[in-house]
Amino acid sequence: MRTRSAVAALVAGVLIGGVPAPAQAETVREQQWWLGALGMAKAQQVSKGDGVVVAVLDTGVDGAQPDLSGALLPGAGTNGVASEKGWDDPDGHGTQMATVLAGRGGDGANRVLGIAPKAKVLPIAIPIGNRAAGGAPAGTLAEPIRYAADHGAKIINMSFTLTDDELKQPELDAIAYARAKGAVLVAAGGNRPQGDDHVPLPARYPGVITVAGTTRTGGLWDGSIADPTVDIAAPAQDIIGAAPKSRYPSGFAIGSGTSGAAAIVSGLLALIWSRHPGLDAANVVNRLFATARDKGAPGRDDSFGHGLIDPYAALTATVPPVTADPLGPLGPTAAPSLSAPPATHAPPPRASGDGLGTPAIRAAVVGGGSLLLALLLVFGVARPLLRGPRRRR
Repeated sequence: MRTRSAVAALVAGVLIGGVPAPAQAETVREQQWWLGALGMAKAQQVSKGDGVVVAVLDTGVDGAQPDLSGALLPGAGTNGVASEKGWDDPDGHGTQMATVLAGRGGDGANRVLGIAPKAKVLPIAIPIGNRAAGGAPAGTLAEPIRYAADHGAKIINMSFTLTDDELKQPELDAIAYARAKGAVLVAAGGNRPQGDDHVPLPARYPGVITVAGTTRTGGLWDGSIADPTVDIAAPAQDIIGAAPKSRYPSGFAIGSGTSGAAAIVSGLLALIWSRHPGLDAANVVNRLFATARDKGAPGRDDSFGHGLIDPYAALTATVPPVTADPLGPLGPTAAPSLSAPPATHAPPPRASGDGLGTPAIRAAVVGGGSLLLALLLVFGVARPLLRGPRRRR
């Protein structure tokens, strides 16, 4: 029986010591370049994600993280992971994703501001990254997905990829279950530096938003994957977030990959739902797709999907309602033949105005190809790069 392993899609960390201070050290907020590129100051005047619960299926989240003060709900460990409320993170990846998504910001230039700084985070620890170091009982993504849906999550973020293509009926059923309860699922679209040559699971499952990655200038990140299943694109290059000091003494980590892009998309979905609480999931997703900035070939394409997210437009544009879900029908789906081409999602009207087995997870962030990113010093403290080695079990 083939083992499926999972990989967290961000590059995990080592402390870089003895690095000379740069002439002009950037603060954490200055390194959050995507906030300016996406116009988040303007968008967050309209919505900050109040009242929306986002489940983060990952390595757990550090409950002592100050940038998530007041953000965390009691979660759980699943698939054999022992974690009280999901509020511990021996790897760092889950905390990084949670702060990129919903960091509170706070006072000072060295606090992480998330896309949806008033959204609530439901941490669900699964056996990925360091959580998988000792192995875990066989299981599927069905358990954490169903847990998220049953505990009020409107958005389920999966910033990781599976290292095989074995579709599992329990996972298909769990995705259908979560969607039937009104949730939207988002997943990292894979990273070429980790060896992906097509969009992996869980992003390739029907009904899951597949996120590609972009650069600081809005082009396609060179580690992103062009594939018919790609739905949307978001920043993936040099994504900094907070990380547990027990693992990274500086308290910060940075890397490139579709993990960060998925977390950014999940944050934007929280903003949309908070601003438009009467919308169903289909129309929240439609608003995300319909307002995206067209990139690449005109219309939907395999590199950017419907385009690069545009937060302010997603919150304020006039978007015709839809009755059909842009992600396809909600009913249970039989596991498709692997020989069949992946289905693509229909383009929305434009705006006017997965089994974990014995997992070793792959975080969807890759730093500078497979090289470590050079980290700048802030107040003389070296910051670690969250650098995710490809681990297999």
